[in-house]
Amino acid sequence: MTPPRAEILSQGDELLTGQIADTNAAWLSERLTELGFSVTRHTAVGDELDALAAVLHEIAARAELCVCTGGLGPTVDDLTAEAAARAFARPLKEDPEALRQIRAWFAGRTYPMPEANRKQALLPDGSRRLDNLRGTAPGFAVDHGGCRFFFLPGVPHEMEFMFEHAVRADIQSSFPARPAQRVTLRVLGVGESTLQQRLDLITLPPGIKLGFRTVPPENHVKLLFPASFPVPERDFLIEEIRRAIGPAVFSIDTPEQPGGALIECVDRLMRHRDADLATLETVSRGHLAQLCGAFSWWTYGLVIPDGRPAVEHLGLSPGNGLSDGPPDAAAIATHLRRREGTSHALACMESPRNPSELVIAVAAADGTVTVRRRLDGNSAYRRALSAALALDFLRRALATPAA
Repeated sequence: MTPPRAEILSQGDELLTGQIADTNAAWLSERLTELGFSVTRHTAVGDELDALAAVLHEIAARAELCVCTGGLGPTVDDLTAEAAARAFARPLKEDPEALRQIRAWFAGRTYPMPEANRKQALLPDGSRRLDNLRGTAPGFAVDHGGCRFFFLPGVPHEMEFMFEHAVRADIQSSFPARPAQRVTLRVLGVGESTLQQRLDLITLPPGIKLGFRTVPPENHVKLLFPASFPVPERDFLIEEIRRAIGPAVFSIDTPEQPGGALIECVDRLMRHRDADLATLETVSRGHLAQLCGAFSWWTYGLVIPDGRPAVEHLGLSPGNGLSDGPPDAAAIATHLRRREGTSHALACMESPRNPSELVIAVAAADGTVTVRRRLDGNSAYRRALSAALALDFLRRALATPAA
């Protein structure tokens, strides 16, 4: 069955001039996709009455559902209700209950309603009011041309609350859509072009959509399966894709089970191993400690500007050779584990010879392993990337059975 088509319309000059990002459209797209819709377009229109009315008329002819946000305020640039009235030939009428709710909102804050807010009680004739329990702007719903329109305020927390409490149930009862099965493989350390190349040899069955998304420092491989696609066949294909990508896949989110963030994967492995951890970091500047700080298995963390002070701070003597030359991440991690009495130690350090290279060492009872990774980008990105790479190397070490 072909999923119903949905569009999202956002109103406001501030969206077109770049003053704010349209986070509402992204949030709504995710919810509508979960409900089984095919979201075909995002449209943003400025504060222009004719343009808004024209777009509403066009959407009514090509979509089954449209969620509109913004333009329901009390000022002259809030034109959405007027545009809907014009597009759908439904004159504006004052809704007494909407006006009562607006007055009550101001009364609850101990000052009278400005006359300008009366405009917000004007709704297209025959529309269904959607009560706003978080602000002054009521929403409304109207059917036109085979499309159901929901008009919601642009303030994100108001819009999200109204969608969940006034719109979601209406959609689910009115549309026979079945949610598509969305699966996301989270990857670290492999770029999009390489991911595409590794997946080129896999033939996807008809109806499956493949996409990629960068969420620095991660890359996500997204697959959208039809609602009716058999779960065993889906899981077999996902495993084939995971093998094609390799160990860079650290988490897989399915409709039945979220794989979680990288730190959550590490947490599961640490608890499974009944392990504890001490860390030392330089280039990540405390980002690693921040990620680990919420977990009881993290017992000690040292943040220093570069590797040389670690030699003195950890009490390493000249006899071990560390203070005679550039600090060695493997030796530091080994010493740190022994000094703190932890099952594991993780050292994440910028290479003293190459500032674009990260050296990561994981020390455990059965030995110490190291890896080198290239660092690019500005300082903020390098901090996040180095912490993520360190955690991912720890994840791989923990997932590898001890010899």
